[in-house]
Amino acid sequence: MINLQQTGDLEQIRLEACINNFTPPKRLYNASFDNYLNKTEQQKKAFNACKEYSLYDLKAGKGLLLAGSYGTGKTHLAVATVRNLISQRPDLFGVKHKENSHIYPMGGIQEYRGAYCFYVSMVELLESLRPNSVRGQEYGEWIFHRAKADDLLVLDDIGTEKPSEWVEEKIYSLIDIRYRMNRATIFTTNYTEKQLEAQLGGRTISRIYEMADSYSVVGPDHRRKGA
Repeated sequence: MINLQQTGDLEQIRLEACINNFTPPKRLYNASFDNYLNKTEQQKKAFNACKEYSLYDLKAGKGLLLAGSYGTGKTHLAVATVRNLISQRPDLFGVKHKENSHIYPMGGIQEYRGAYCFYVSMVELLESLRPNSVRGQEYGEWIFHRAKADDLLVLDDIGTEKPSEWVEEKIYSLIDIRYRMNRATIFTTNYTEKQLEAQLGGRTISRIYEMADSYSVVGPDHRRKGA
């Protein structure tokens, strides 16, 4: 006889493991649609689009681009979108760890089979790839591999990086492989399309706007008291 309590416990363990593997920011670990504040029509439209984002969209490689000013809840919505997907069907999501000196996913420990989700900010990604990175070359390669290979990527704060030929090429190589492999990506940015093109180059922005449906997240800065 199936122990329903045990089944529920195992599902909760897998759910938590998959969300931890997603690596959301600690401050937004519990971000959900229930605790997101909708104060403008643009926020409501973006909220509804994120809430409707489905497993079918993930499999189809469909992404989202959430653009707006500081503190309007773009990252909150991105994290909530992934949490919502995993919560619906944790059995369809997986966890795989880097093992010893091997780069993920080669030689990694596959804790659960399924779709892999990954959150990373653009600043952290680029800093981890620099030759003088504090955490070392292997960590940078692991982060970059996950960003390129995982089934659903949240790439936070695109456009904040200082432009250079090295930066443009690294970002292009990431976006291009996700574009060619039809892997779903959720982008957040504080910049307009023209500003992003000046930062990242036309070929990268062209791919991003084909990969993702764009939504403006306009509203008060939630980080400021009384906003």
